[in-house]
Amino acid sequence: MAANHDNRPDSFDLEVIPPFWLRDDEEGKQLLDARVVKVASENWHWAFRFARNELHDGAGALEIVEFVAIEVSKRLRAEPAVLTNLAAYYKTAYVNRVRALAERNGRIRYEGSPNDLELNHQPIAADWFKLFENRMILQALLPFTAEPIRRILNYRLLDFSWKEIAGQLGVTEKQAKSRFYYGVQQARDELSAAQKKRARKEASAP
Repeated sequence: MAANHDNRPDSFDLEVIPPFWLRDDEEGKQLLDARVVKVASENWHWAFRFARNELHDGAGALEIVEFVAIEVSKRLRAEPAVLTNLAAYYKTAYVNRVRALAERNGRIRYEGSPNDLELNHQPIAADWFKLFENRMILQALLPFTAEPIRRILNYRLLDFSWKEIAGQLGVTEKQAKSRFYYGVQQARDELSAAQKKRARKEASAP
């Protein structure tokens, strides 16, 4: 789990940190659990400073907070046991999300003058579209997975490391990965079968 970061803002932060605000719902759908909002609010100064230090962009902190708060709210509804250590769970998810964004934002190195950036850019990591595609696949697979695998999927979508996931499940990293990959393969097979069935039905429709 994440370290116990200091939440006390200094005098400089009090002058520059914008007020905390999160939307409550969207099109009549409740997005956020009030308990998660409370934790996010209590840790807002810390979250702003952390995003500013890691991403050099404090202004983007609220968007990250909102994303994490929504995802943690979903997890809390599906797994009430999260409440027993909600603050640590939220902060771990937030730290992982920020660091994942920092890594993704630094995937491309440019060489040369501003006039020839397009000619000389040097990709140095996995393809961006592939990363996005993988995340979308995980989200699509959620309805087709059993609860234990869905739990791991949600951890992965929140950028939890395998070590952190194994700690949450009380198993080894190898066991967590094996369960995950086996469950995902089963879910992909079910999703593929459902798509083929729908395609045949549409093809036979008058």
